[in-house]
Amino acid sequence: MIWPWILGAVVVLIVFLACSSMQCRFTVVRKQQDDEIVVDLHTMYGLVKQRIAIPVIKFLNLQEGVNLKTEVVNKSNNQLMQGKQSNITHHTIKEAFNNFQLLLAHCFEFNSWFRETLRHVRCTEFYWKSNVGIGDAAETAMTAGMVWGLKSSILGYLFRFVQLETRPVIQVVPQYNMVTFSSEIQVLAKIRVYEIILALCRLLFRIMKVKGGLRMWRKVLFKAS
Repeated sequence: MIWPWILGAVVVLIVFLACSSMQCRFTVVRKQQDDEIVVDLHTMYGLVKQRIAIPVIKFLNLQEGVNLKTEVVNKSNNQLMQGKQSNITHHTIKEAFNNFQLLLAHCFEFNSWFRETLRHVRCTEFYWKSNVGIGDAAETAMTAGMVWGLKSSILGYLFRFVQLETRPVIQVVPQYNMVTFSSEIQVLAKIRVYEIILALCRLLFRIMKVKGGLRMWRKVLFKAS
């Protein structure tokens, strides 16, 4: 019979794909008034490649907030899958915060689950360069030192939870006698697909431990979408 062979092949394929890694390359560039955020996702041994880009981040005013242009691109054929513009205002930030509080309240020890999940994330590339200048040479040197200390504190806290498998490249370049600030961050993080699946199952179990948790998560997530 051929069915056992087909079933076996399907099982082997599922295990093969589950053992693959999801790679996420996160790039943030800030130069003067220009900002760009790019997230590249690769998984299933390169069969799935997507890019989420925010090429336009423009502050409008206090009333309208920040305008974002978002693009989702299939990197396999460079085809634009989705593009939209949206505004982040004080109202949307407040609503997102309230929704997040609701999700936390309807999940058993969410912070514990989050830290446990981060332990399976491996950082294999980290680059963070900043150019700082505030006009005066002495004040620029002092500011560069403060930026360096802030970076060190942030990374020291972050890598308490994420596995660091590379030597991070951190640079702070003082730009004397000029007023400028630019920064570029590149991070490559990896996690196994089966670890994501297990994490989602553990999250679902924690949500179901709270009365009305599943109903509330479904309500908030569907409303946000």
